[in-house]
Amino acid sequence: MTTTAAAPERSRPTISRTKQVLRLTRTEFTLFVRYKTAWMFLFLPLFLAFVTLQLPNDEVIPGFGAAELAMIASMGTIGLILGVGHPSNVFTARRESLVLKRFRVSGVPQSVIFGAVIGVVVLFSLVIAALVVGLVFATSGGTLPRDPLMLVVAVILSGVMYSLMGLLVTPFVRNAEAAQMAAMVPMMILLFTGGGVIPLEFLPETARQVMTFVPSVPAGEMAQAAYTGYDAFGGFGSAEEKGYLGLWVSALPSLGVLLAWIAVLTLLVRRYFRWDPRQP
Repeated sequence: MTTTAAAPERSRPTISRTKQVLRLTRTEFTLFVRYKTAWMFLFLPLFLAFVTLQLPNDEVIPGFGAAELAMIASMGTIGLILGVGHPSNVFTARRESLVLKRFRVSGVPQSVIFGAVIGVVVLFSLVIAALVVGLVFATSGGTLPRDPLMLVVAVILSGVMYSLMGLLVTPFVRNAEAAQMAAMVPMMILLFTGGGVIPLEFLPETARQVMTFVPSVPAGEMAQAAYTGYDAFGGFGSAEEKGYLGLWVSALPSLGVLLAWIAVLTLLVRRYFRWDPRQP
């Protein structure tokens, strides 16, 4: 009697989540570039940065006027426009066309699906922030950020936070067109309360203290502190110029607010995000 050995089963190679995120991010990047509405989300932060040039530019701290500080604060709201606008739109469209359901059935982890889109938002937020830095450099007499790392951290954290906020829009709408309209509500509210359009220096002190807990304010203040080297977290009325360590110590409350919002929004997304199409 002859026996034949069974052919060994070939196991599928496992791909780490990091590689999955990078591969899917590359795909999301290509889709973003081809998506016409996404280009509107790219140009809007630059347009708002130009709008701040029309504000009175009386000197607030040495070398920086009110208009320039508002332009710097607008870098904290770049992720607001991209993060709330883009993910809410594309995820609603993919949900209704059953793309998200096929992703979930195929075993793609939730963190990979979300991480790829968030990565694209963060990437383009950094690109737009670099362009705004160039604009500030041209209008402020050749001044560069005192702490580039803090500026990058502010842009990244705000991009992550607002992308999660954009994902929370999708359970309330049925299609991509409705998502665009619904996303404008938190976008406009946070845009006007973040200091990029209306400088917080114009508000009463009590109102300013309350506004520090609004999601759009901490990133803007971190951008101002990182660029100017002054402690902008309590207003510029009595702001002092500080070194790198001093700036980071002053930024801890703002970092805490950003991380707290990210944690809360992550829990809400895990709880309320819908993968199946909404029924009529």
